[in-house]
Amino acid sequence: MNIITLTTDWGISDNYSAIFKAHLLREDTALQTIDITHQIPSNNIAKAAFLTKTAYHYFPKNSIHLIDINWQHQQNELKYKVALQNGVDAAEELPFLDYLAFQYDDHYFLCENNGIVSFLCSKFDIQEVVKLPVDARYAHLTTFKAIPYYVKAAAHLAKGIPLKEIGEEYDIHRIETIPNTPPIVSESEESNIIFFNAQHIDSYGNIITNLHKDLFEKVAQGRTQFEFYHTALGVVKKQKIAHSYNDITKSSVLFLFGHSQYLEILMKYAPFDKFLFEHNVSHNMLDWKFNIFFKK
Repeated sequence: MNIITLTTDWGISDNYSAIFKAHLLREDTALQTIDITHQIPSNNIAKAAFLTKTAYHYFPKNSIHLIDINWQHQQNELKYKVALQNGVDAAEELPFLDYLAFQYDDHYFLCENNGIVSFLCSKFDIQEVVKLPVDARYAHLTTFKAIPYYVKAAAHLAKGIPLKEIGEEYDIHRIETIPNTPPIVSESEESNIIFFNAQHIDSYGNIITNLHKDLFEKVAQGRTQFEFYHTALGVVKKQKIAHSYNDITKSSVLFLFGHSQYLEILMKYAPFDKFLFEHNVSHNMLDWKFNIFFKK
């Protein structure tokens, strides 16, 4: 398998992606590179993980998915500064600076150990993980570390070379994790309630939440009608899941499960994120809280 997908914050107005692809082609002219996106906002590992997580499974098994987003938690940045006082060697021993390659769901992923893995999957579901070495040929490219760490590894994986021959065996407990708040289900005598959050805003202003279709259907238990609550809207009664963006409904709010299989909330005539902003809702997407009620 020779498919390599790229999810980065390199942008499309510069030549970073072209230079990286040129290095891949120098390894093997048969490599196929697919851009998921190069327009991730700087440091936004959650967005990068979401777009990769909801796209990778459409590719053939054993495809390689490279994510290059440089970000560190503030606490880790402080640890790095302290370690530097003891020398560069001490700083290089910090696990959150490691570059990893791992197998999950019969696909391969390459990324920094900066916490992004916890947005992609549970580290305990990882099939195998290794630490990637620096390719000595490109060690001088200190401002474009994706090349010395990922080019050779990606090319070798595409040729079917095992992970254990590409890097050093890595303890999964050293993988950095960032706490996520999953949807919460509450049950009372009157109703079943799902509390959930936003995790992405697409280019149309639609809110994509962290409520997966599987959990929704598990709680719904065949019930097709629900009530929705958000502080800006109040209670929106007698809602159903739409089947497409063009579904006609009396409500100005639509709910559907798109290709990501996560619940999307949109408005028929205006971007839903704009509506929230106009109602003085926090601009921090992680602060947006939603509830769905199924009456018993």
